Amino acid sequence: MAETLIHPSSVISPGARIGDGCRVGPFCYVGEHVVVGGNCTLHSHVVLDGHLRMGAGNEVYSFACLGKQTQDLKYKGDTTYVEIGDRNLIREYVTINSSTGGGNTTRLGSDCMIQSYCHIAHECQVGNHVVMSSGAMLSGHVEVGNSAIIGGYAGVVQFVRIGTMAMLGGFSKLAQDILPYCIAEGAPAAIRAVNKIGMDRNGKSRETIKAVTDAFRTIIRSGLTAEEAQAALRESYPDTPEVAEMLAFTTSGSRGLARPRRKGADTTP
Repeated sequence: MAETLIHPSSVISPGARIGDGCRVGPFCYVGEHVVVGGNCTLHSHVVLDGHLRMGAGNEVYSFACLGKQTQDLKYKGDTTYVEIGDRNLIREYVTINSSTGGGNTTRLGSDCMIQSYCHIAHECQVGNHVVMSSGAMLSGHVEVGNSAIIGGYAGVVQFVRIGTMAMLGGFSKLAQDILPYCIAEGAPAAIRAVNKIGMDRNGKSRETIKAVTDAFRTIIRSGLTAEEAQAALRESYPDTPEVAEMLAFTTSGSRGLARPRRKGADTTP
């Protein structure tokens, strides 16, 4: 059983649970209801508070603040939660807020890299293997699929969804959903292309990448109605899970897809 080392300047509340093999550096604070899994490292000046449950093997850098109360003015004082998975790298000054609604949970999956100065707001649901580059900000209720990448200083509006293996360019403002396996950028951001490099790096076959590219063109660029595009793709790719995922994505959500604007369209907010 690995020894847990806690610097004497850190404050660990009596009810906090710290797993075996953890390293807690100087001037950290761990609150009463916090649970930290084994083999985690907290560098100096880390704050873990609220009803926060963190898995094993996470590394949290200086001045990160995880689990604190939501910044939503609708919060009524109910008990709310944050859950963080395993093996995440959480860099300096990251903030992950608790949820707003009573009993609700803000979630970060496993094997993510959350770079410095990022913010994950109340009720966000962030998947596994996600990369958020420095300064990226998620508003409340945002959903981020597995292996998605969010560029530096990008901002994401409430209730927006970013699909599996999607990529959002740096400095973008995203107010609508990004299809799985696609790239969006701009202010406002629009879906521009298929994330072929990301799919290749994640082991997708050439046939799958071709099918996703065809689905992207049919949904975004063909001019077909949503119903026509869905019918065409179901007929052409009945056994391709990635295309099925894209079609399911288009029929859910509340924000609509971040489609490119037509030439000459009014861009006034």
